[in-house]
Amino acid sequence: MSGWDWFDPIPEMPEDADIDHWQACLDTPAGQRVLADLERQILHTSLGPDANSHAIWMREGQRALVLQMRRLASGHKAD
Repeated sequence: MSGWDWFDPIPEMPEDADIDHWQACLDTPAGQRVLADLERQILHTSLGPDANSHAIWMREGQRALVLQMRRLASGHKAD
C-alpha cells in the first residue's frame, strides 16, 4: 500500500461465505486459552467506582467483542 490505497473499500465477503474459520481458529486448545485469557481480562474484572464514562464505553465494546468471538467459535452464525 502506498499513498491513498488504504482508503479503497475492502471487498465484502459473499453472503453465503461460511464462518467456520472462527471455529478452526478458536476451537483449538490454543484458541480456547486465548478466549479464556480474554474472558479473564475483560469479562471477569471491573473498572472500579472512579471509572469515567469513556472507560465504561470502551469496556462494554471489549466485552461485546469477546462475547461475539466466543459465540462464533462455538459455531453459531451472526444474526
